[in-house]
Amino acid sequence: MKNNWLFVLVLALAISGCGKKSGQPSGVATMTELNQALSIMSMGGKPPVTVYDLTNFPTLQGKTLPKPPAGKKLVLDHSRNQVVFVDE
Repeated sequence: MKNNWLFVLVLALAISGCGKKSGQPSGVATMTELNQALSIMSMGGKPPVTVYDLTNFPTLQGKTLPKPPAGKKLVLDHSRNQVVFVDE
């Protein structure tokens, strides 16, 4: 189990772009960032329950979720392990 967390930490740091300047505005998370966070969190043994849980992931802290198009909402598709827009 300890090795799994080490792998997840290393992968998270690689994705996060460790060279980012801390003064840059956080902005809106991209679908790619959300899907990467979902994959890593799922590998850690405790997958997120809702899409809002992804904002606790280190690389997404301070970012907001993308605004869905009219009539859609952002959800986790656990069968495909992806973040997707679905009809409301």
